Amino acid sequence: MPMQLPGLYWDAERNRYFPLSSKPKVPAAISQSGPKKHESSEAATAGDRPTATRSLKRKRISTWNATELSRTTCYAHGRYRAAHDILCSQYAETSRATVLKVPVFGRIKSFCSTTLDGQRRRFLGDSRGWLYGPTPAPTSSTDPDLWGADLNLQPESEISTISVSGARCVATCFGPKAKISVQDLNAAGSTCLLSFKNVHDIWSAHLEDISLVLGLGAGANKKAVYLPDIDVSTSIRILETGSDVFSVWQHENMIYTGCRNGSILRFDKRVGKHGQKLFTDRFSSHQRSSVLHLQTLKASQLLTSHMNGDLLTFDLRFTRQTTPIVQYAGHTNTYTQRLGIALDPDEEFLFAAGEDNRIRGWPIDGPGRGCSPFMKVFAGVVETMQVTEEPEGACLWAACDQLLYQFHLGQRV
Repeated sequence: MPMQLPGLYWDAERNRYFPLSSKPKVPAAISQSGPKKHESSEAATAGDRPTATRSLKRKRISTWNATELSRTTCYAHGRYRAAHDILCSQYAETSRATVLKVPVFGRIKSFCSTTLDGQRRRFLGDSRGWLYGPTPAPTSSTDPDLWGADLNLQPESEISTISVSGARCVATCFGPKAKISVQDLNAAGSTCLLSFKNVHDIWSAHLEDISLVLGLGAGANKKAVYLPDIDVSTSIRILETGSDVFSVWQHENMIYTGCRNGSILRFDKRVGKHGQKLFTDRFSSHQRSSVLHLQTLKASQLLTSHMNGDLLTFDLRFTRQTTPIVQYAGHTNTYTQRLGIALDPDEEFLFAAGEDNRIRGWPIDGPGRGCSPFMKVFAGVVETMQVTEEPEGACLWAACDQLLYQFHLGQRV
């Protein structure tokens, strides 16, 4: 019998200890009758250090067998795996979707949804600098009357990001005179605009509580910007990256930047403007590719998306490790900078839009099975996505041109 160690749990199937913070949640049991099939993944077991990449490829699995396993097994991990398989199967068979043509002036570039005091708020940003919302959604979440143009940050410059934390909403735009919109959602009409000298062409942003990180592009910047307090905003800190910053993320005291030259840097907010390069050994034998998206997972992992189509998870405890712990197979990209990517609120499933105008899905960890949420081919590239918990269940939001799709995950028409 494995020993009980503080802060760790024993995974009998993988024969090793893991941090309690990374212990997978058991999905709610889902009833299902009759045998069904769906696409899934294979995961190779890694050693004590993450030296082997688990490539999540798709294969077929019987939902009937998974249901029987969840009913008969006496092992908690087996029940979790079976329930996860059933959930993947239902996600793969999603066919219920609501499509709304939003009255925007340009193409939808950014989307964000949040819930505050029981009210759902939706935000949109378009390719011509217009920001739409926020507006409470008392009835239907896709009522066209809920969308209205609130302000224009920069004419003919796209809204590059919309980020919400608590009761604050920050929107940024790409352009030579970029402005930052800060809204207090608790006070109707309370919006202020920020602008800083030599801060322009904002490609990415991430708001956490009152601190904001900006990633700057367009050649001459080669830096990220950190604002410790957006309510005061009297001073900013420059983070030297040596390359345009396509993606940023912050978690507690750490800031992560993904650059055009493929570098990933980690900055400590308590130290200064110079960061630590992560996973540098990976590029000794591999060509670098621009980092389009990154974010932390389960406190000890880093999810990254690259322009060459790599979709990877790294272990932040071993920052010199050359091999990612998971590589999500099937994602397609060769040159497109803006592709939607989203995680469910429990960080169990990953969804990514591809250059082939499809959306694919994978489980994050690999103890469960992979799935494809639906087989829709969009008319163009999906540039922004988000997974939300709605009263009717989990929903995947995806925007393409002037259309906003709400896919009700696991539900069929």
